[in-house]
Amino acid sequence: MNSAEQHYERLLGGVYAWSVASAGDPLERAERWLRAEGLFDAGRYLDLGAGFGAHVLPLLAAGKQVTAVDFNGELLAQLAAAASGAPGLTLARADLLDYLEASGESRWDVILCLGDTLTHLESTDRVQRLLASAVRHLHPEGRLAIGYRDSSEFQAEGVARFVPVASDHERSMHCLLEPIDASYLRVTDIVTEVTAAGPRTRLSDYRKLRIARATLIGWAGDAGLRLQSEHVERGMTSLVFCRPPAARGAA
Repeated sequence: MNSAEQHYERLLGGVYAWSVASAGDPLERAERWLRAEGLFDAGRYLDLGAGFGAHVLPLLAAGKQVTAVDFNGELLAQLAAAASGAPGLTLARADLLDYLEASGESRWDVILCLGDTLTHLESTDRVQRLLASAVRHLHPEGRLAIGYRDSSEFQAEGVARFVPVASDHERSMHCLLEPIDASYLRVTDIVTEVTAAGPRTRLSDYRKLRIARATLIGWAGDAGLRLQSEHVERGMTSLVFCRPPAARGAA
């Protein structure tokens, strides 16, 4: 089975932006979500798992400073091309947790970890380390926004395990979801494309974490974060946490 990084290199990186666009303009949807969550009013952002820039590009257009981190070079290249040299953008190809833990004294107003990126981490230990590190790298009253799919109770059988993702007249994509155990879900992406030589199907699988919403909220509380808002839309759980204000005299 592939790691998440290998899976994006083999298959998903090349079709990810296309698959997301099937639900409507991803930049418009991202900006609406950021504004609705009160996350469009800060100055300095870190986007962990930035991908092709669905959230980064609206922020740059508004004059924000954004550091975009992703492990996939193809997606970062798409983001760089779309950003057209925006002065507020810093790009980094890296593992998101490694980048955050190596960021020294850097502080951000908002840290984003959206699009199910959190479940790409290798273990729940790394999730808890990310939450603890986010607290250290947020300004007092800074916010951490997490978007992920809670598959902790997924139990589909037979054909119900196959989920349609996107399709047009040239390409279709489905996911096969299979629980491995209580902690992991095996995801197989199936992409069929029409080529000059006829239809071609490509498959690649990887392992994702299964984390219950209540568990994640508990870990965030243990790290010192306070839940500010939560909602579920189109199967995606969104949680916005706030770092408490600094005590008088503290940094």
